[in-house]
Amino acid sequence: MQQTEKYWNLINRVVLVAIVLMAGVGVVLAFTPKVRQLKDFQNRHDTLQLRIDETMAYELELKEKQRRFNSDPEFVERVAHEVGYARTNETIFLFPEETGSF
Repeated sequence: MQQTEKYWNLINRVVLVAIVLMAGVGVVLAFTPKVRQLKDFQNRHDTLQLRIDETMAYELELKEKQRRFNSDPEFVERVAHEVGYARTNETIFLFPEETGSF
């Protein structure tokens, strides 16, 4: 009778260990897609945050140009010359940029 109880105890332990291992594997398999999804969301968040930062920097640059257009006549004249506008008594010379080497 003692021998039979030993075997049953051994079988119970083996089954218990197998159940615990299967539960552990199940938990890992259940959460692996969620962890991957979280990483994807974090990468997307970082990408979008970078775009937001770039857009905000560009907005500040445009606001600075707008402020200078309202308060700095030399800036307005320089931008007008860059675009190709000139006063009636001015001549603007545009030189083509050299792209090749000798």
